[in-house]
Amino acid sequence: MVKPGRLISDKDRELLKRLAEVRTADVIDALDRYNVYDSTIMSEEIRPLFSDIKMVGVALTIRLVKAREPIPNMSPEEYDNYASEWYRSKNNAELFLRLAEPGHVLVADAGGYIRVGFWGSYIALIARDRGIVGLVIDGGCRDVAEIRRERFPVFCRGVGRTETVGRLILRPEDVNIPVTVGDVPVEPGDFVMGDDDGVVVIPRELADAVSERALRQFQEDRANQKPYLERFGIRL
Repeated sequence: MVKPGRLISDKDRELLKRLAEVRTADVIDALDRYNVYDSTIMSEEIRPLFSDIKMVGVALTIRLVKAREPIPNMSPEEYDNYASEWYRSKNNAELFLRLAEPGHVLVADAGGYIRVGFWGSYIALIARDRGIVGLVIDGGCRDVAEIRRERFPVFCRGVGRTETVGRLILRPEDVNIPVTVGDVPVEPGDFVMGDDDGVVVIPRELADAVSERALRQFQEDRANQKPYLERFGIRL
């Protein structure tokens, strides 16, 4: 059974708006001030799929597991039926899509398995329609050129070219649970932020204080930069 999702509150949306103004570097520096050193910074191997990327949201988590049974030999027509049943019973995206609210980031633990492209350009469009603002996956993504044109924020370990059929399973009990992605534990409802520097997780209990501190630091940094930016005609 899928656990109920954490509703995104009005207070959460205030924090998301505040975090949208800052950089991951500001958040990481703020976390240092609250004695959280490095443990919520995802591995640099979880990379942005394109440059000039920005993502801020509340974690909606899933865990994907490798299928154990081999894919049977089938005719193309039999495979079509097999694939349809697979997506219905063993990797149904509705398990997380139906929980999604505007402002959720999908955080997926695929165990570092990059041979499979769990995420593609079609599911990215569906996710955007449901209000999901990005994906962080310790695994693979495919259709990368199209996703870049769609500008759907994705942070992944690598490019996987196969579909999930016969390879990755999503079970109802693996939705909205604690996961580990990029060596960082993530709880449903944590705040997740990513930009060109990578991904950082903000524990929910620290999000208010950290976002305030990060915003103050960002504003101070911009004030210091201002005369140089104006001198060189740079707009950030």
